[in-house]
Amino acid sequence: MKFTKMRYKRLTQLSICFVILIFLSQAFLIFRLFQINKDLLNRELNLISQEAYTKDMNSRFDNASAKDVPGVRIGDEDTHVQPDDVFYNVDSMPDVDKSSSMTVLNIGMEMYLSEEKPIELHPIDSIASQLFREDGFDVALYSRIVDTKHNKILQSSKKDHFKSSLLIKSKDIPLNFQQTKVLQLVLLNPLRGILSQMIGILLLSFLLSLFCIYCLYILQQTLAKQKKLAQSKNDFYNQVSHELKRPISIMYKAVDSLLNTSVIDNQEKREKYLNISMNELSRMNGKIDMILTMSMEEEGMLKLNMSEFDILKLVQEIKERALEIASKPTDITVHCQLNQPFITADRDHISQCLSNLMENAIKYSGEKVEIKINLSEEDQSMFLSVQDNGNGIKEEDLGKIFEKFARVGTDQKMHGYGIGLSYVKQIVEKHGGCVSVKSIFGKGSEFMLQLPKVQSL
Repeated sequence: MKFTKMRYKRLTQLSICFVILIFLSQAFLIFRLFQINKDLLNRELNLISQEAYTKDMNSRFDNASAKDVPGVRIGDEDTHVQPDDVFYNVDSMPDVDKSSSMTVLNIGMEMYLSEEKPIELHPIDSIASQLFREDGFDVALYSRIVDTKHNKILQSSKKDHFKSSLLIKSKDIPLNFQQTKVLQLVLLNPLRGILSQMIGILLLSFLLSLFCIYCLYILQQTLAKQKKLAQSKNDFYNQVSHELKRPISIMYKAVDSLLNTSVIDNQEKREKYLNISMNELSRMNGKIDMILTMSMEEEGMLKLNMSEFDILKLVQEIKERALEIASKPTDITVHCQLNQPFITADRDHISQCLSNLMENAIKYSGEKVEIKINLSEEDQSMFLSVQDNGNGIKEEDLGKIFEKFARVGTDQKMHGYGIGLSYVKQIVEKHGGCVSVKSIFGKGSEFMLQLPKVQSL
């Protein structure tokens, strides 16, 4: 038993660890995919920001005055300046990065162009949004001009400046030679663009997570049921051993008494001990048949031996038998409202069902037992109820009493198999009927059997 508990506990721990490992693996993969998509989006932003700025600059050149735009040259020793050239002597300017002559040239063109056509941010936003849509991204963005030296936003296409850590900004596009005045393109909601590229893997991950949780739930339920079943079977074996030992012990004493010469010569005592032995053998045989019947029903091999018999006569026989073996004062009354007491059913199994209900009524009642048996009929159905004044059953336990090996709300000193009511339910349903129960805790219970009066033989 201890090994079984440890095995179930270890299986539960392993299943939980396995599911957690799957979740952690998914989380790591999703995080890595998020980082990759974020880097790709950042590269896309840098390319688009530069392309949008270039297109805007070309557009401003096209809209500039009709006169030719003068050339822009970087001054050095060999530079020869024509009279109409615009000339920027970069060498004489402090803090100028001259590592990229193309960048310096673009800055010079921007400075010359801004005198007549200053840069405007809204056209850049429109061009960048169009470029993103062409690449399959639906993102919100804005552009701004920043003074990097004083960390100050000089101009923005949005009135409200956003400082969230979720923002992604492009590389700086310098607008002056010292590169302290730069143009930036900023994505307002980069997560939307990133997640739109991850929708497939996120959906699969979500479905896999749900499947893992469902599997874990089913596994836990299965392990719990198996654990409960194993416990119930162990209890069942213990109870069966006790119940079978009891009649054997009684018969042993009866037979031992019969070995006494004075008892053998006394006809009354001899018949008494023989009747005790026969009753105990009959009870033990009935219990064994009930266990075998339950096993056959599980295997789908149970076949009923249908015959026509008098149900009222059978009830009277079970009543007399119960009164003989009752260990406490017992009063059993039978009320019959049947026009015709004959029904078609398996007499042995119906007899065992009634015996179980009667034994339970006596076993779980107080010092004085009162049992009422009612027989009635309606259309082609016969109703048989067994009502007692016993301990009753709690409302929360009513749904469990017909489960195999279930013994709810009972005194642990009361021995039993825990399959009696399950047997009753299976046999009645095998006949095409049904069984129900009404109970008030502390006052008593009533079991109602409904059986078809006529069945095909």
